[in-house]
Amino acid sequence: MKKSLLALAALTAFAGAASAQSSVTLFGIVDAGVARISAGGTHVTGMTNSGYNSSRLGFRGVEDLGGGLSAQFWLEGQLFNDSGDGSSTGGSLDFRRRSTVSLVGNFGEIRLGRDYTPTFWNLTVYDPFGTNGIGQAMTIGAIAGSGSAAQTATAVRSNNSISYFLPGSLGGFQGQVMYAFGENTGGIKTNNYLGFRLGYAAGPISAHVAYSKTEGATDAADYKVLNFGASFDAGVVKPTLVIHQEKNGAGVKVQSIEPGILVPVGPGVIRASYARHDIKNSDNDWNKIALGYVHNVSKRTALYATYARVSNKGTQNRTVANNGLTSPNASPGGNASGVEFGVRHSF
Repeated sequence: MKKSLLALAALTAFAGAASAQSSVTLFGIVDAGVARISAGGTHVTGMTNSGYNSSRLGFRGVEDLGGGLSAQFWLEGQLFNDSGDGSSTGGSLDFRRRSTVSLVGNFGEIRLGRDYTPTFWNLTVYDPFGTNGIGQAMTIGAIAGSGSAAQTATAVRSNNSISYFLPGSLGGFQGQVMYAFGENTGGIKTNNYLGFRLGYAAGPISAHVAYSKTEGATDAADYKVLNFGASFDAGVVKPTLVIHQEKNGAGVKVQSIEPGILVPVGPGVIRASYARHDIKNSDNDWNKIALGYVHNVSKRTALYATYARVSNKGTQNRTVANNGLTSPNASPGGNASGVEFGVRHSF
């Protein structure tokens, strides 16, 4: 009897230790707002979502494998809380925002699955508006406007990817390389992706460069992205800079520059940016200015307001990008503007 009790106690202690080495976390963001967009002589007012941070629901977990090695997973899906949909096409929740499994150790991280591309991540880190809401200026993949499958497939995330991340013990130096399979038959390379991001982030200084190439169905449809981002956190002000280029094999090239600034004010922060987009060998360029304020009510809840204006040239008819509200296009060479108010809660 005593031996049985001792065995049961030992088993219970072992199970407790094993469970302490593993954890699963439920997390998410709910972000909703109201916006009014004006363009082409018409107006639209309605609900938006993800004006400050993208609404999402996710699960992430880690298991300690010993010897400094761990296994991790991350499943994250988009929420469209203005309509209640769990995906961009309506219906149930999917995990297209991110679905990865990783091995992490002193060597760094090896990550497999659907994940952000390095070139997009370099934009969202240094854009004062985080590529969200009407203030976003650098919407990768929409700039070149070629509409190619290669551009669409890897603009923000890529399926079937393998990434390697440098360890976090290199004195601020950071790096990532990603390869993604197009998974075509017959040796076709369409949507095969190769990209990297390298840089430094320590103290007030942060700077990274990123590059990628996505194979198209033809050489003319190949899609290449090169960008550079930097910021300097001086405490009372944080200036940012993004320089970005997209081009394809047909000679279409767009170059963009976006200086921005973040200014802490009490429990909130003022955000501002100016972006210029230049289509090479064309007069159909456009500029965008954005100004906003975020007020942190608590660590998890924030109120925000943003104003943005697009100025088109030539026959360009860009509008103010947003999430959840269909915006009218500007008249060729005309302007578009918008204002957005919302609340974000994270958990």
